[in-house]
Amino acid sequence: MVQLIKQDKGKIVGLCLLIVLLMVCMLSSLMFGITHYTLADIYSMVTSFNTQDITHIILWKERFPRMVIAVVTGASLAVAGVISQLLTRNPLGSPSVLGINSGSIFFIVVFVVLFNVSDLNILVYFAFLGALVAAILVYLLGSLHYSGTTSVKIILAGIAVNAMFVSFTQIILLMNQKGMSDVLFWMAGTISGRTLNMILAVLPFLLISLIATCFLGRSMNIYASGESIAKGLGQNVMLLKLTLLVLMVVLAGGSLAVIGNVAFVGLIIPHVAKSLVGNAYVWLTPYSILLGSIFLLIADISTRLIHPPAEIPLGVITAFIGAPFFIYVAFKGGRARG
Repeated sequence: MVQLIKQDKGKIVGLCLLIVLLMVCMLSSLMFGITHYTLADIYSMVTSFNTQDITHIILWKERFPRMVIAVVTGASLAVAGVISQLLTRNPLGSPSVLGINSGSIFFIVVFVVLFNVSDLNILVYFAFLGALVAAILVYLLGSLHYSGTTSVKIILAGIAVNAMFVSFTQIILLMNQKGMSDVLFWMAGTISGRTLNMILAVLPFLLISLIATCFLGRSMNIYASGESIAKGLGQNVMLLKLTLLVLMVVLAGGSLAVIGNVAFVGLIIPHVAKSLVGNAYVWLTPYSILLGSIFLLIADISTRLIHPPAEIPLGVITAFIGAPFFIYVAFKGGRARG
C-alpha cells in the first residue's frame, strides 16, 4: 500500500487539516437537512438560546445530538475496525466479521419483539450486552483447541457466531412479523430519532476506550510485527490481545447500541488511514478517529439530502459505499497472494 505522508511533520499537518475538515463537517451537519440553517442561526442558538424559537429548538434537540452521535460513533467504529484488522491480521477484518453487529441486533429484536421494550434509552444497554455476549462466544470458541487462540480461529468463530445470531433474529421476526417495523431502523442503522441521553449513556466508555487505544499504539506496533517477535521483546501477548478485544467490544458495541447496524465503517476507514500514514499505530489510530467521524458525518448529511423529505437509513449509505470497497480490498488481497 502506498503511503502518502511519510514525514512526522507532514503527519502533524495532516492531523491539523483533518481537524479543520471535521469542524466544517460538524457545522454542515447543523446547517443542512430538510430545512437549511445559516451560521447566524447557529450563533444565535449558542449565544442566546430561546425556548420559543423553533429554529433554536430544532438545532438543539435534533441537529446537535445527531452531530455528536455521528462524531463519537464514527470515531469508535473506525478504531474498532483498526483493532479488528490487527487481531485477525486480515485486511477484511471488522466488528461485523466477529459477530458483534449481529449480537447487538439480536438482543434488540429479542427485547423489542418478545418483551415489548420500546424505550430507546433502555435498548442501548441491551444492544451493548448483545455485543459483549457475541464477543465472549467468539473468544471462547476460538480458544477451544489445545493450540490456543489464533487469528484464523477467531475469524472462523466470528463467522459462526454471526450466522447463528442472524438466524435467530430471522426466526424471531418470522414468528412475530408485527415487531418488524419496530426494529427495522435498528437493523438498517440510523441516527435519526436518537437522543443525546442515548450517547451519554455510553460516552464515558467510548472516550476511555479511544484514549486507551491511542496510548497502546507502540504496543500495537510491536504486536503487528508478529507474535513470536513480540514475545521475544518481552511483550505479554495474551494480555494485549485480551485488552484489545475488550476495547473493540466497547467501541463497536457501544456505537451499535446507539445507531444500530451500521457496517463497513470499520472496514473502510482503517484502509484510508493506512494509505495516508502507513501501518504505524501511533499515527493510524488518531487518523482513524478523525476520518471515522468525518465519514459518518458526511454519510448522515447525505441521508437527509438525497431524497427529501424522506430520510434514507444510515446503514444503507455506508453499505452503498462499503460493499464496492469490500470487493476491491478482497480482489486486491487475492491478486497480491496470487
